[in-house]
Amino acid sequence: MKFDFPLFLIALLLSIIGIVVIYSATYNTELSGLYLRQIAFLLVGIGVMFFLWRIPLRIHDGFAYVYYIAIIVLLSLTFLEGGRVHRWIRLGPVTVQPSEFSKLVMVFVLARWLRDRIREINSIITIVGAFALVIIPFVLVVKEPDLGTGIVFVVLVFVMLYAAGVRPLYLFLLLTPLLSMVSAVHWIAWAVYMALLLFIMIRWRVSPGLFAVVLVVAIFIGASTPYVWSRLHPYQRERIMVFLNPHHDPFGAGYQLIQSKIAIGSGGILGKGILKGTQTKLAFLPAKHSDFVFSVLGEQFGFVGAVVLLFLFYLLIKRILDISSSARTQYGSIVAMGIAGIIEFQVIINVAMTLGFAPITGIPLPFISAGGSSLITFWAMIGVLQNIHAQSE
Repeated sequence: MKFDFPLFLIALLLSIIGIVVIYSATYNTELSGLYLRQIAFLLVGIGVMFFLWRIPLRIHDGFAYVYYIAIIVLLSLTFLEGGRVHRWIRLGPVTVQPSEFSKLVMVFVLARWLRDRIREINSIITIVGAFALVIIPFVLVVKEPDLGTGIVFVVLVFVMLYAAGVRPLYLFLLLTPLLSMVSAVHWIAWAVYMALLLFIMIRWRVSPGLFAVVLVVAIFIGASTPYVWSRLHPYQRERIMVFLNPHHDPFGAGYQLIQSKIAIGSGGILGKGILKGTQTKLAFLPAKHSDFVFSVLGEQFGFVGAVVLLFLFYLLIKRILDISSSARTQYGSIVAMGIAGIIEFQVIINVAMTLGFAPITGIPLPFISAGGSSLITFWAMIGVLQNIHAQSE
């Protein structure tokens, strides 16, 4: 079977960079051995990749809905654990995070649903059905609480609908509730958005029935925004406020973002060097080995290091899109696009989060952030991509 060495080497290089940054971030702390665990997880992940490389994609196609039921059960089991946060399942000395594995499962499930209905891809049943499949996993992970993974699910649906051939106009109309909610923070912004929505629907001659439904939903969601805001967890509201103004709570919720910006800015062009970052070394930067690992890289390797990292992600996404375009089956092509969407979205949001361009959502940086479940899941995705490449024409 064919093996895509460029894909493997890029993912391996990203993982090695992650281990180096984690080592630097946790050096001489109580987590100083964390990089050794990350190395172990990398070896497991590579083993999973080789295993999935040999598993025909049709197996995942046939068992997609079985995977779906299994992951819902696993996500439900997290609530049996004690505490206020329910994200992990303990298996002896090891803890696993089912929400990370659920990302790949949902790729298989949505690809199966869309492939089976490819001739009616623009029908209401097909589109609504895709969102319906995500509802249960979305609710479970948000209640953990893990809003970041919930957002990944929603983005994944849009990416895979587009990959399957749904009209861009329909995708825009599907975004109406979210756009209406976001713009409703101020009545002028909401009025501008509603005017734009009306123009687009009239310009593209949306049918009267759909026109009425979209307009009613947009108005209802906009009016409901205060209620939705009141239902958010306090920490979620605080993250949004800090995103809009980090100095809203400089010694509380805003502290993390302020320190992240200082760390990245202090790195300059070439960085301060490994183990020499003051924000990292003096423990000013929280979550430096997980959500804010990009800040550590920016401080110690500077602008050049950050550009190199982002260029590697660009090469990875480009290679995945090439695999998608050359896939022998439509199912394989949609699966590859879904994987590309997950990786690209998490990279964009994580980096934007550390720079203050996106709210803090707890989305890890693929292959870089510490975490066994995340790293193994992304290597599993590489294994699936290897199989699609091996079966390509």
